[in-house]
Amino acid sequence: MASLDVYAALVILAIALSGAVIVDSVKTHSCGNMTLRCIDEVYTSIFRNGTVSDECCHQLVKIGRPCHEALVRRDLEDPFFKNHTNIKQEILSKAKQIWNKCTSIVDAVSVSPNASP
Repeated sequence: MASLDVYAALVILAIALSGAVIVDSVKTHSCGNMTLRCIDEVYTSIFRNGTVSDECCHQLVKIGRPCHEALVRRDLEDPFFKNHTNIKQEILSKAKQIWNKCTSIVDAVSVSPNASP
């Protein structure tokens, strides 16, 4: 797991340096809108150990699972991951966990009697 942190730090650095690329990728995939803060929260949660706020979970679910998966796969196409399949699988697993967590949050709010439309 420690090796994941080292690699994840490098990936986060690459992502941070290419923030405009991530935003462009969201637009390219017609994924709708996510704030930069929420994009950062989601990517930090996937590639490091972070949490995604309820607000950002709502934004993530709104862009849809196909966009979420396409964006994660796009980042995993980076040459860095070519020889690190074990890390790729761990990241894909974390991305799935985050998606499931966010959908459960959104579902809980939508069935809540106090939920606003």
